[in-house]
Amino acid sequence: MSNLILISVKEKYVAEMLTGRKTIELRKAKPKAYPGDTLIIYTTQPRKAITAVALVKNIITCPPAEMWEKYNAKLGIDKASFDNYYGGVNKAIGIEMTEISALNAEILLSAIKTIQPNFTPPQTFKYLNKFATLRDFGHLLS
Repeated sequence: MSNLILISVKEKYVAEMLTGRKTIELRKAKPKAYPGDTLIIYTTQPRKAITAVALVKNIITCPPAEMWEKYNAKLGIDKASFDNYYGGVNKAIGIEMTEISALNAEILLSAIKTIQPNFTPPQTFKYLNKFATLRDFGHLLS
């Protein structure tokens, strides 16, 4: 059974995902994610909404220099920003994505909070219970 994983991504990087220029999301921590798992993409400020979904194709773990050398065309980030993000870190994590698509209607943080008042967007990622998520948010997805 596949997992649902909520990730927070800056708006400029979500835009790169939706154009197809960014198919690898960079992280410093490795998620418990497997090929076929679903990523629910929360776009951070100023948008503050769930705006897209994708499927996990693969998880890549390697030194930052190797990540840049092999995958820079799929990262949707410039070299200076990449180096700044991974400064002083010896391991880069890449969540390779496929079937990235925008939602027909974004789900605003304010709407989520009416159902789950204590909800806070994740700093890195949050694992969701598929059945509870559908029960609580199914009407927002239809």
